Amino acid sequence: MFFVINPDPREVIEEYIPLNVRALLAKEITDAYQWSELIFNNTAAFKSLRGRYKLLPEIKNLAVEFLMMQASKSGKLPLKYRTGYNSNHSHSFTELYDDNVLLHFNQVKSKNKCGRKAYCRDRLVKPVQSYFDIEDNSLVVEENVQKYFQVNHGYQSETPLFISLGIPNSMGILEGRISLLDEITVIEGARPVSQVKEIDDFDFEDFQRFAEGAEENDKQQSS
Repeated sequence: MFFVINPDPREVIEEYIPLNVRALLAKEITDAYQWSELIFNNTAAFKSLRGRYKLLPEIKNLAVEFLMMQASKSGKLPLKYRTGYNSNHSHSFTELYDDNVLLHFNQVKSKNKCGRKAYCRDRLVKPVQSYFDIEDNSLVVEENVQKYFQVNHGYQSETPLFISLGIPNSMGILEGRISLLDEITVIEGARPVSQVKEIDDFDFEDFQRFAEGAEENDKQQSS
């Protein structure tokens, strides 16, 4: 007789991305949204562009990745960062990682959705069952496999309407999804509110260099 044991994806998420890290991710993304609005509305070069509002989502993507990189470099986040690329190296993105975790960040339309299909993400998607092993007829989290998660946020708003953390599946849905904004609300009594008031609250020149790919060039030259 065979017994089917359904793994709980949230068990993996909560073990490898603990509450303090989840809270910091939500706060950094909230700051990134606020900073994006300040950059967009107070940078002269954007004000005269035709179709300027199409740029704002991309600025938000860059700002989220930039603040995650800064949090990694400063030690606020206990994860390293690196630059990844799509299959033909025409687009770069920042990912956070350690021996056990790999995190990607995406702006999506729905809180349940994964990032849109792309080889750089799709090749990492595995069944939730592969995150587990069986010991003494019980499911335990597999320790020797790097776990792939997505942190997805959205959408087209001044502050994030949702920030979701989960395990992406082949159907484009986040399994074990944790709503980071709801989680903070339960613990702290309110959603995170950005304290960013001015563009200079973060280094805009460093952000420009990051957006132009200078950060990765610098790392390659120093390695």
